[in-house]
Amino acid sequence: MSSLASAAARGGGITIVAQIFKVVLMLSSTVVLARLLNPTDYGLVAMVVAVVGVGEIFRDFGLSMAALQAKSLSQAQQSNLFWINSAVGLVLGVVFFALSYPLAAFYGQPEVAIITQALSATFVLGGLSTQFKVHINRDLRFIALSVADLLPYALGIGGAIAIAAIFANFWALVAQQLIVAAGTLLFSFALTKWRPGLPRRVPMDGLISFGASFAGTQIISYLTRNIDSLLIGKVWGSNALGYYDRAYNLVVLPLTQINTPMSRVAVPVLARIAEEGDRFVSYLRRAQLVALYVTSSIFAVLFALGTPLVIAVLGQQWEPAGPILSVLAVSGIFRSLVQVAYWVYMSQGLATAQLRFYLVAQPLLVGVIACGVPFGPLGVAVAVSIGYSLFWIASLAWVRRVTKLKLGVLYTDALSALGFVAIPMAAAAFGVRLMVENWGGAPILVVVLGSLAAMLWAAVAFAIFPRVRADAAQLIDFGRRAIGRRRDG
Repeated sequence: MSSLASAAARGGGITIVAQIFKVVLMLSSTVVLARLLNPTDYGLVAMVVAVVGVGEIFRDFGLSMAALQAKSLSQAQQSNLFWINSAVGLVLGVVFFALSYPLAAFYGQPEVAIITQALSATFVLGGLSTQFKVHINRDLRFIALSVADLLPYALGIGGAIAIAAIFANFWALVAQQLIVAAGTLLFSFALTKWRPGLPRRVPMDGLISFGASFAGTQIISYLTRNIDSLLIGKVWGSNALGYYDRAYNLVVLPLTQINTPMSRVAVPVLARIAEEGDRFVSYLRRAQLVALYVTSSIFAVLFALGTPLVIAVLGQQWEPAGPILSVLAVSGIFRSLVQVAYWVYMSQGLATAQLRFYLVAQPLLVGVIACGVPFGPLGVAVAVSIGYSLFWIASLAWVRRVTKLKLGVLYTDALSALGFVAIPMAAAAFGVRLMVENWGGAPILVVVLGSLAAMLWAAVAFAIFPRVRADAAQLIDFGRRAIGRRRDG
């Protein structure tokens, strides 16, 4: 029988493959939609999404993670969670529909009202689908989970492109979110045999208290992640927000499509060995390697090639988003590393400890971000990157203090990988960029040659640094387990 490590690796492998397909779809849609829509369309929808996302956290109320990390979960308990999620989703849908006109007045954009009214339906759809996806996840059925994630997104992209081609306005982006929400419910329902029963009186205190703490943390975190968009939209308007939103989404892409899905694998696996200190830390270090050598390398290239990449992918009209993308890429590195501390909190059942930390650290992070607002979107991007680098340091220090685990090694692992690989990759790509641009090379040529230079350094680092080779061996082992080529005797 395969070991837990092999099961985790295969789950991670399946998840990463699915996310690669999703990234290809996302990049393709970004290229097409950016040429059919303008920055104002993106800015208008971003104004609403920044607020609607807060409601999404209330709608879930942390109950999906509470169910996912629970060591045991009865049919009656999960049925109760389904009805709670569904009821909250319905209430929030009504509330946000009613808030549409005040929100439009806040931004001074009449279109915001109709966008908010349309997107309020996502609360109802999301509330119904939550526990179906959780059940698939708890069974470690990662192929089914990937299908439930990937297919709705593909349908949403197809619908958005069709509407953008016909109407060329923000309705394409609105329709995309509605189709994804409806498709997620449909496929999640179809891919699990679990069906909720009627509400019953069973012990729920542990699940609700964990969910409440987790939801509090998520709300604080979400407000921090979106305060930049909220302030830019209010102070600088929808056009400036459109540029920032496209750059921000290109940075968030590796985070949402690599690190976030990895949480679906990491949390339930780590939860099973939460009381085995040294083994737990060993698994955690292996999981962090994905963030260090995959996600951070991507951000290093984005930092070096931001402007030519934006022009090549989105078109000349989006050039102002280029410098913003480069600066935000730095924040992406540290946000990917912060995810590791999140895995510790969730797998150890320490949602309350995380909430206490966030109540102090997140307001300080918001204060740092707000300092950049007077300097426009680029100033906000600089503040975000500074803020998240400090937040990563504090996050790991706090979780280390709370758990008493030997997590200091995560600092040295990160600094080693960044110093040996990511930073030199960025330098190599940027050097090639300067040369090619001086020769008058096209943006796409800059991106291709700069990326090749970064990859060349990665190969050199593998050849000359024993530490890099050792980490690469761990990733290769992960890959072998992912495809079932290695089994423990």
